[in-house]
Amino acid sequence: MVTTHSPFFLNGLRPEEVWILYRDERGHTQAMRACDVQGVNEFVETGASLGSLWLEGYLGGDPYDPASAPMPRSKT
Repeated sequence: MVTTHSPFFLNGLRPEEVWILYRDERGHTQAMRACDVQGVNEFVETGASLGSLWLEGYLGGDPYDPASAPMPRSKT
């Protein structure tokens, strides 16, 4: 396990290898794989890097703010 805030490190990984940690409404730590975040797989398939997606807020924002948690993709 490695933790990082480096977009350059994320660029070398696949969405299924990255776990995003964030807090829910009750303040409990939650985890979600990047491949389970809405839109991430599609962006990566068209050439986007995980580091860029993180910097642009697609992987969630402030981990202490439940309102900025990553949006799970639809299960349809």
